[in-house]
Amino acid sequence: MKKKILALFCASALLIVSGCAGNENSESTQASATDGTTVTDIADTVTEEEILDSLNSGIVIDETSGNVYKTERNANPISGSIFCADPTAVEYDGRLYVYGTNDTQQAEQDTVNDYDQIKSLVVFSTDDMVNWIYHGRIETGEIAPWIYNSWAPSIVSRIEDDGLTHFYLYFSNNGSGVGVITSTDPVTGWTDPLGGPLVYQNMPGLENCPAPFDPGVCIDENGTGWLSFGGGTPASGAAVHTYIPKIVKLGEDMLSFDSEFVSIDAPHFFEASELNYIDGTYYYTYSTDWQARGAGWDYDGISAPPTCSMAYLTTRTPLDAESWEYRGAYFYNSGQNEKGESGLRWGNNHTHFCEYRGTNYILHHTLLLEELMGGTAGFRSMMVDYLPMDAATGEIPITAASRQGVSQIKLLDPYAENSGAAMFTSADIGYTAGANPAAKSDSDGAWIYVRGADFGYGASAFTAEVKGKGRIEIRLDDISNEAVAFIEFDNADYAKVRSTEFKQFDGRNHNIYLVFSDADIELKAWQFTKGDEQLRPEEDISVTETEYVTLVISAQAENPGPSPSAVLEMTKDGDYSVKSSSFAKESEMLNLGFINTDTSATYKVYVKSLGLETENGIVEIPVDVELDPTSNTKNGLENGWKGAEIGTVIYGTEECGLVAAETTISWIGYRMALIVDGMEVPYTSVTYNLTISGLTFG
Repeated sequence: MKKKILALFCASALLIVSGCAGNENSESTQASATDGTTVTDIADTVTEEEILDSLNSGIVIDETSGNVYKTERNANPISGSIFCADPTAVEYDGRLYVYGTNDTQQAEQDTVNDYDQIKSLVVFSTDDMVNWIYHGRIETGEIAPWIYNSWAPSIVSRIEDDGLTHFYLYFSNNGSGVGVITSTDPVTGWTDPLGGPLVYQNMPGLENCPAPFDPGVCIDENGTGWLSFGGGTPASGAAVHTYIPKIVKLGEDMLSFDSEFVSIDAPHFFEASELNYIDGTYYYTYSTDWQARGAGWDYDGISAPPTCSMAYLTTRTPLDAESWEYRGAYFYNSGQNEKGESGLRWGNNHTHFCEYRGTNYILHHTLLLEELMGGTAGFRSMMVDYLPMDAATGEIPITAASRQGVSQIKLLDPYAENSGAAMFTSADIGYTAGANPAAKSDSDGAWIYVRGADFGYGASAFTAEVKGKGRIEIRLDDISNEAVAFIEFDNADYAKVRSTEFKQFDGRNHNIYLVFSDADIELKAWQFTKGDEQLRPEEDISVTETEYVTLVISAQAENPGPSPSAVLEMTKDGDYSVKSSSFAKESEMLNLGFINTDTSATYKVYVKSLGLETENGIVEIPVDVELDPTSNTKNGLENGWKGAEIGTVIYGTEECGLVAAETTISWIGYRMALIVDGMEVPYTSVTYNLTISGLTFG
């Protein structure tokens, strides 16, 4: 991975002054320095003598990790390494804090995601919507040891009589009820004020609510709290009208009830209740069910919601059951969009929408991160997209999940102290334990990517609070670029280390890569020192984004599925390889891949070969087919309707190729079996090796 070409200096001198470990909450604390104002500097927390100059022992990082799943081009998912779901959010001190179900806790047990191991929640925050600080876990099971699980949180905050902001975090206690924990800090200090559930099964007034979970909470303009919840289907089976979800007025303490439970008529209700209060109107949102649409739908002028989509109702009088008005679906299931199949996997649905800095966003989850990692166990990842709400009418036209996500709304200030856990994406980066953790490298060549920093005054030094032994290089804009600075260190405790060399660079807005030479390096905080006296010319925030065209390749695997898709982001002409999501080895491959048709496409797609993933590695099969992205008929590879005889070689040869084979699926002619040396070999993903030509951007 790397070569140590000089002996490391003795670490003892370093340890004499390794000093203090800095503030536990290491996020940026001041506004941008590019306007000429003074910012908090890492040097302000220690004396100048306590900041260590970097060692220079000649460590060379000659290889960087390729284990990156969230690309530098897409803002989704929020995290490139943490599985989490069921988002909720609250704004505090200028930052948006997002909380979710900790699917990673389940993944750590190496099981499929049946959620039964989850007894914690996760916290992220942002002030630019693309770089997120991971604040760690809220250990709900330790705070409230009576719980079965903690899922699907919903949070609000309110300034109380003591002058402090109090946070009220409601969560699902498995499917059996709702618990609540409170704090005066958005990350730490959580306590269990009730010592038991706020809502529980079969409590008085909760008839016809088989699963009283998935809370949604809001506070109206009078400071009054409201709670919704509910899930499941009635004993008689699925129906359009179930009246299962409930809403109740909370007591002034936010821990009791000040009304009866009122049923909401939410058509095709399933789960995922949430509440918003906007300009005098209460918005109730929920996930619709999986049942077939049609029979029993009785809303004139409004179509039935798509399968497992999110829908909403509104009212100005929440305790009047008749006042709730069904407004329609506003968010597709992740597997669907307005064109049909989205290229993402289908899954359960849970959303929260919020306004932050004048823009409406929808927080949701998909299986995207797991897909990118090649998994099929059902671990989810939180996402953020735009919510096209009409503020004047309250109408929310239906929209869909995207990989691209949202744009950066403000540039990061590199001269302020930034958390080591702040990033757009990363490769082989984990975190230390506890609240407000440090980032920690899991392998040699690990790296962190931070998008869109405003170097208005250039830079003359880089300082970081680090622990461990090795080197961190700072590279701008491309991970293969030469480092502009580095720090080397060998310290057993956290210490402030400053670069001794800095290569000058042009321009103002840049993306930052922090590249780690070794595993087990911990990065708690970092910042740059200004290099210029005069402000550099302003640049548009978009210069740090990458322009690309998306190509979706949808295949079809059945029995048991799920069907795979592959998404390619094309930035220029050239050769690309794009891997599909994984499918079970028992699945039958019926269609090898159709690209999304686009009549305005200005590129050509040539499929050189397919790489089929088997237990013994990748088997590559030549294809030699040109696809037409503007055509509805010439945009696909082989499919089981084309009339091939059983045993015919589709691609490759009889010794190593794809062959038309018998299928158990009654509505198609054949499946594509991989034959190697006369034996059928199961495969679990498809890599499309393509050449793109004629690509232009409109």
